[in-house]
Amino acid sequence: MPGVITRDIRGYVSREWSVARDAKDQYWGDRIACLGAAEGLRVAGELRRQAIANDPGWPSDADRGDDFQAHLRLADQLRRASPARRPLADR
Repeated sequence: MPGVITRDIRGYVSREWSVARDAKDQYWGDRIACLGAAEGLRVAGELRRQAIANDPGWPSDADRGDDFQAHLRLADQLRRASPARRPLADR
């Protein structure tokens, strides 16, 4: 019987995960295209509720601080990538 379990685990691990990922991306893209941005926000809210159910202390103050710093870094990168700095062919 141990061979069956090992075979099943190997089969699971060796799946073509890119196919599953592409199907998932297609599903959610179609769903949000059909139902609008409100569906994306609804799903995000459900994911947040699930995360809090798993860890009632989430997000911690440290998590929030890390997130804020990540947003600041992104804002800085976007400012540095302003359209005025791009070659004319890219505009």
